[in-house]
Amino acid sequence: MAEEKLEEMGAFFDARSETYDEVHTGHIGGGMESKRVPALYLPEHCETLLDLGIGTGLELEAVFQRFPEVQVTGIDLSPEMLSLLRKKYPEKKLLLHQMSYFDFDMGEGRYDAALTVMTLHHYTHEVKTELYRRLLRSLKPGGVYVECDYMIPEGEVEDPQGTEDFFFAEYERLKREQGLAWEKEYHYDTPCTVENQKKMLLTAGFREVKEVWRKESTVVLTAKKEA
Repeated sequence: MAEEKLEEMGAFFDARSETYDEVHTGHIGGGMESKRVPALYLPEHCETLLDLGIGTGLELEAVFQRFPEVQVTGIDLSPEMLSLLRKKYPEKKLLLHQMSYFDFDMGEGRYDAALTVMTLHHYTHEVKTELYRRLLRSLKPGGVYVECDYMIPEGEVEDPQGTEDFFFAEYERLKREQGLAWEKEYHYDTPCTVENQKKMLLTAGFREVKEVWRKESTVVLTAKKEA
């Protein structure tokens, strides 16, 4: 079997933008249900929402049903996906930025809530923990962060930590053997264990970190900023 050829992150999603909604929801645990769950855990009276890796906004239908007037700041690498998102919700309050969310200035105390859906399973503990610190600063006191992602739960595999280690080692091997630039982002899944995800959020300063939903390897975590 041929080795997987890694693609740069933005190009990967641009190339699949037209079919992404259907294909993506067809192979993740919970399917479209997983896209409706995050909205349930956003705080009451949510007026400002930061959505990192917003893509085509599959999770926004449920968000707008609950908060029709919410202002959503969305960040994504793919211009094609952002274009599709604008067409879906032309009347909604969308502030969209085509860039890496690692480069976006989130500011301090700007948002009632933050959201990531199926986007952070490509990064190391160190990278994610620093991003969580920035997310925490961006939230207002009492703000809520909701993460829906591909994770490795206890009971799904025999050795969760060993499975996580294998994914990261494979990613490093593929980049090295394909002669790819280390500083660039490539699409390859490196999910972390649920317990490691919780530890990263706590290390970053979040409180009340909880697993609130799971279907197979699709997990939703919530975390809060102190009021």
